[in-house]
Amino acid sequence: MAEPRSPQLITRLIDGRICSYALTADVSGVLEPAAVFRPVAGDEAVGAAVSADLQRAVYATLNAVVCVSDAGDVLWRVALDPYTDEPHGHRPGCVLSRDDQVVWVYRPDAMAGRGGPDQWVALDAGTGAVVARTALDTVGHGACQFLHPGDGSVLLDVGEGQDGSVIYRATPGDDGAPAFDAYPWSDRCLIDLAPGGEQFMTVDHGQEDVAFHAIRTGRCCSPSPSRRSDTIRTRSGRSGAAAI
Repeated sequence: MAEPRSPQLITRLIDGRICSYALTADVSGVLEPAAVFRPVAGDEAVGAAVSADLQRAVYATLNAVVCVSDAGDVLWRVALDPYTDEPHGHRPGCVLSRDDQVVWVYRPDAMAGRGGPDQWVALDAGTGAVVARTALDTVGHGACQFLHPGDGSVLLDVGEGQDGSVIYRATPGDDGAPAFDAYPWSDRCLIDLAPGGEQFMTVDHGQEDVAFHAIRTGRCCSPSPSRRSDTIRTRSGRSGAAAI
């Protein structure tokens, strides 16, 4: 079981720097970064995450995922092949698992013009090697990823602009390979998980209602629109190799 990070870290991109802030129970006032990382010269980070020990940062550009040390050394770099020169409409994203062992990467490949579907990829945080990947039924511009506080699972909310929002879940399998599930909606936005991880909150894409769902099944735990299904769809993961 993955242990929650302590203290809680929030990472922001500010003036080209990767700034990580530690939130503790006694924090108040204006926060100062607990750690600051700089992307490699020439890289423009569009998403980033920092390890709990503040020793490493992982960031995504439009065409790569890069891990750097607190001294500025590049630990690994993985290309998001094939290269795209499309500058607009797509923003890859990354997040570190709670144990800092896996980097979860969302690839908006359809909008990037890479000729394939969007992908959700798990990388070994130490080497950048692909651990698992799955193709997604989305044409997303970007996504938010949410770490479950206890069971090691990750939720992904892919934003498709006016076409809606699709939510997926990756769960550690008995054999170590994650299982990928899709919740049965294309028009609900994930807001956050409950502190204990037993539920999550969504709002209708048109902001018509709010609902709370059981994490494992997606079943509504509060009054919900009657047209929603309560069954998640399961998809199998696929292992991969070097470049992603």
